[in-house]
Amino acid sequence: MTILEMSTESSVQMAFIVPLAQHLRKQGHQVVLACSDDPGEAGQSFVETLRRMGFEVLVLPLKRTITPWSDLRATVELYRHLRRRRFDVVHTQTAKAGIVGRVAARLARVPVIVYTAHAFPFHEYLSPWRIRLYALLERLASLLCDAIAVDSECVRSRGLAFHVAPPEKIRVIPMGIDTERFDPGKYRAERAAIRAELGLKPDAMVVGAVARFVPDKGLDVLLQTVSLLAKRFPDLQCLLAGDGPLREDLRNLSGTLGLEGRVLFAGYRTDIPRVLSAMDLYMLPTRREGFGVAFAEAMSMEVPVIASRIPPLDEIVADGHTGALAEVGSPDAFARAAGPLLADPDLRRKMGQAARRRVLERFEQSLMCRAYERLFQECAAR
Repeated sequence: MTILEMSTESSVQMAFIVPLAQHLRKQGHQVVLACSDDPGEAGQSFVETLRRMGFEVLVLPLKRTITPWSDLRATVELYRHLRRRRFDVVHTQTAKAGIVGRVAARLARVPVIVYTAHAFPFHEYLSPWRIRLYALLERLASLLCDAIAVDSECVRSRGLAFHVAPPEKIRVIPMGIDTERFDPGKYRAERAAIRAELGLKPDAMVVGAVARFVPDKGLDVLLQTVSLLAKRFPDLQCLLAGDGPLREDLRNLSGTLGLEGRVLFAGYRTDIPRVLSAMDLYMLPTRREGFGVAFAEAMSMEVPVIASRIPPLDEIVADGHTGALAEVGSPDAFARAAGPLLADPDLRRKMGQAARRRVLERFEQSLMCRAYERLFQECAAR
């Protein structure tokens, strides 16, 4: 099959589309990647990265925000490209690319059109009229495709609740984790050196998170939780890897809580497996979450996880088995959940091992790739 993979966001391209495209190529399929020319999203450097990986890349005048003229141009350009070449499958991700890609593919009479909704755009925090508008657009766009894939049962349930498509049209295919990259065995021998490099004490009890420093991630709650736990665990340290608009606010809060020297800000990192290998416990009190890739990556590294009791995290974390779930926004609840794990290294080890097994059984990258290939083939056979 000849397959076009399309998204507006570079993060989605690297975490999701590139591994899928590499798998499809290994299976003998021809794959073309379509992405945005927006420097704020894909950017020329990102396009060149994809080309250096050996992919043919179609660059479209497609922005993440609503820009009617650019969106129309992108739709026309994509339609012309699809008409010039015979594609068997067009697979789109993210809301904007999902609309443009499905319209162009249907006009070009591509046999199979699949849309992946990592989250439907009618979020509960939007105004009622926006929710109704976005739900209507998703319903109309669903008529243009053969199948809709979602990352989790909670996204599927929300789509069904808003009548986006009939149940048989929405398929759950969880995001895949690269368990070879996130393999704890690769980092055990150098754990002490990694901790020293990050400024952690050799014998410290380390809780931490990898996240964007934005309100939804609940890092203020994490710092308050660390303040509570430090009274019981004097050797506790907190490692935060990431960056964002709340960086200075979080530093100030750390000082206000008396956590100087206990909280380490590692900045933006690309060596996420190494950072995770330095942690004893992964804790991120998110207020809202898409799929929760960061949690699954920590689990793949045999790090038990403390997460908010919200969808879809309750599908990823097995409460009491691979970690614990706690009440959203409650430092007391997170401290209660973390306490037994911090106090018992054997429990941490058992839960960490169970966490990796869960990822291997449910969220391994090859499982996701094979599921999409089967979906494309099933749609083509109808």
